[in-house]
Formats: sequence, C-alpha cells, structure tokens
Amino acid sequence: MDFMLPPELVRFQERVRRFVRDELQPLDAAVEATGQVPERAMEGLRRMGLFGTHTAKTYGGLGLSMLGSCLAIEELAKAHVAFYFLSGVNVHIGSKPIELAGSEALKRRWLPELASGRTIAAFALTETGAGSDAAAITTTARRDGTGHYVLEGAKTYITNAPVAGVFTIFATLDPARGAKGISAFLVEAGTPGLRIGRIVEMAAGRGAAHAELILDRCCVPAENQLGREGTGFALAMHCLDAGRTHWGAYCVGAAQRLLDLAVERASARETFGRRLREHQGIEWMLADMAAAVHAARLVAYEAAWRYDHGGPGERTRAAATSKLIGADMVHRVADATLQIFGGAGYSKDLPIERIWRETRVVKILDGSSEMMRRIVARDLVREADRRNAAL
Repeated sequence: MDFMLPPELVRFQERVRRFVRDELQPLDAAVEATGQVPERAMEGLRRMGLFGTHTAKTYGGLGLSMLGSCLAIEELAKAHVAFYFLSGVNVHIGSKPIELAGSEALKRRWLPELASGRTIAAFALTETGAGSDAAAITTTARRDGTGHYVLEGAKTYITNAPVAGVFTIFATLDPARGAKGISAFLVEAGTPGLRIGRIVEMAAGRGAAHAELILDRCCVPAENQLGREGTGFALAMHCLDAGRTHWGAYCVGAAQRLLDLAVERASARETFGRRLREHQGIEWMLADMAAAVHAARLVAYEAAWRYDHGGPGERTRAAATSKLIGADMVHRVADATLQIFGGAGYSKDLPIERIWRETRVVKILDGSSEMMRRIVARDLVREADRRNAAL
C-alpha cells in the first residue's frame, strides 16, 4: 500500500496552500466583521480553479480526481468558511447534479459557468419539515401539458441562494411514492415564480448566506428535468456522497490549522516558569489532537480514493464514515485548542472561537452525524447478511 501522494497533486496542494495563506487568510477578519467576501478573493478563487476542481476539463473545470479535489478543500478549510461555502460547495452539490444527470445541452450551458465561478449554483433539497428525512419533502411538481412542470412549495437553509444563478430543486410528483416520487429540476435565477425568502442568520459563516426559497407556480421547461421522473432522490444522495467526501477533507484542513495554532501558542506561552508545551497535561492534549487529525486524514483520503475507484456502495459508506469521523474530530480539536488558548481563545481577538463555531455545523449539514451512523450501520448489517447467506 502506497501512502505517498502523486507528485503532481502535492505540487497543486502546495500552490493552493500558498494562495490560502497569502491571499485568503489575511481577509478572514474582514469577512467576519463585514459579512462580505471581497471581490479580490473571488477573483483569486476563480484564478485557482477552485469553483471547478472536480469538474471535467471538457466543461471548463480542473478535471482533478476526487483525491485532488479533497487536497484543495483541505487547504481551503484553513481560511474563513465563507470561501468554502462559495467555491467548494459549488463543486459538489452545486454543479454535481448537472454533471451526473443533466442533458448534454444543460452541461454545456451551465458547467463552464459554474467551474469558472462566473455563476454559483445552489442545491435546494431541505425543507422545514424535511431535513434528515429528505424523502418527506412536500414541494410539488406537476406536469403542465407536455412541455413544462410547475413547482410549488418552499425550501429552507439553502446555501448560496441569494447569490446563486441556478438552482437544483427537488420536488415530488407523487407524495404517496415517497423517495421514488421525487424528481430534480434545474431552475435559473429570475424564473417567474422563484424568489428568495428570508435570509436565515446562522451562528457562523458570515459572508455566505443561507436562505429560504419560495416556489409559487414556478414554470420549468421539461428539458430542465435532471434525469428521469422519480430519480431525484437517488440523484440527491449521489451528490451528497461527493459533498460528504469533501466535508471530511474540510474537517481535516480546519483541524490542522487549529493544531498549528495550538502548538504555536503552547510554544510561546509561559505559565509557572515553563512553556505550556512543557506541562504534561498540555503535551497529552497536543498528542491526542495530532493523532486524531492524522487518523481523520487517512480516512478522508481513503474516502476520496474509493470515490475515484469504487462503486456507488463503497462511495456512500466511505463518504459517510469520513464525514462522521471528521465532524467529531474537528469539534474536539476546536474545543481543545480553545481550552489551550484560554480566555484569549474565547475572545474575538483571535480566530479560534470563529473556527470553533464554523466547524460545529459539520455534524448537521449534508446529513447529520446520526444519519451517517445509520448509513454505516445499515451497510455493515447488509454486508454481514451477505456473508451469512453464503455459508
């Protein structure tokens, strides 16, 4: 087993690392203070290709493997989360529905726009009464003759909705059929009947907005359906496999930055005549943090590798495992780092409390940690049943 990353990916990761350090991190405090991402940061993200890391070159992306995309996300996670919400989320649940199920015409129309960062996409699945139980959505779609569908309903917590130029909207054609009644539709911003509702203020993530999406007799051309009728739920889950794989890498990057800050603090701060790092209690905290980051990184890289080389089932379980482990790990590392910094870490003078808040949501979005456990457990049981049946 070769644990060495390909040299070309190492070089790419180093380029992204320098970009994040030199161009994004200096803007972190301003983004947090103003809630605005400067245009020069957006220009940098576009220049680096970070809106299309995993999009095929044919459609204007970098054409990286999932592993390569995750290496970029790992570095991007070391800056303010708004940069990731705007560019990284655009890579997986933004453009992925079009990549996986769009017609060739839709791919050529939208993927170059998304990969370049000229347009941002939003993924509209969640509703007030349908979060983890995504199959319970009540937004409806009905045929209007042969050429159109009419969408009615409301979505909530839709990342990037206020700035999105195009939306993937999931709606049910037949609520009685549950998941098998759901279809996906590509809807351009400005379409009559589609409007942005209330912007939902979150605990963290200033600079990237999350909002309600209102659909009031929104008429969508039939050719904008992604895939066949009734395949929308499966499409959403395939997109979330990519999202969860990326989030696992995000957790590693954010935790690595926290660990670096903790080591720096422990080396500079003195208490009782010794540096913090010379106290055994702090030594053990740093060791536990380093071990947790290393373990989560291995799991994240394996999930990316399985996305590149495995089948759908392997992707799903590996992605869920990576997000589950990463979300728990980064939360613990953030809390330990804040503890090492003490009052300074809890203050807004330093980025610790901001990262602490930003990383907490990973246990919730793109499938809660409880749902990740459910996915892993069900796959584990199915595997055991297959083994037993073969005996």
